Amino acid sequence: MTIQPLDGASLMGMPANSSYDAARTSAEEKSFQATLDELRQKAAAAERTEPHDAVPQSASTGGAPKRPVTDADAQAKKLREACEGFEAMFLSMMYKQMRATVPENDLFGKKSNAMKIFEDMRDTELMNVAAKSGGIGLADMMYKQLSPTVVKK
Repeated sequence: MTIQPLDGASLMGMPANSSYDAARTSAEEKSFQATLDELRQKAAAAERTEPHDAVPQSASTGGAPKRPVTDADAQAKKLREACEGFEAMFLSMMYKQMRATVPENDLFGKKSNAMKIFEDMRDTELMNVAAKSGGIGLADMMYKQLSPTVVKK
């Protein structure tokens, strides 16, 4: 005795249409294979036309050649991340103090320790996202002030 897998049709009490399923699967396989062959041909054509010593093209810059990342660019990126991290920490501390001023209400019961931890983690993540998306401008001001001394060009 063999066990056959159940499909949606047999679960609803309708007879399974295996010839339809087989035809659909075959058509999907052929479509996938055609797409795969087309992509392989495009990759082979691109490899033949592009010399190996050329600068790779970037899809995100609209096909413009990538410029190599310099030490100054890496330092600028690290400085930007540090400034955003400081702003996130500052906003998180400020938000925590603002939350502490709101009195607890016993109407819905006391907050559990788990709920307090969850709110603290949520607030911290919220402030991280706020700092990365512009925040209050503290990171920008710090970056402008520190970049001449930190980033050596």
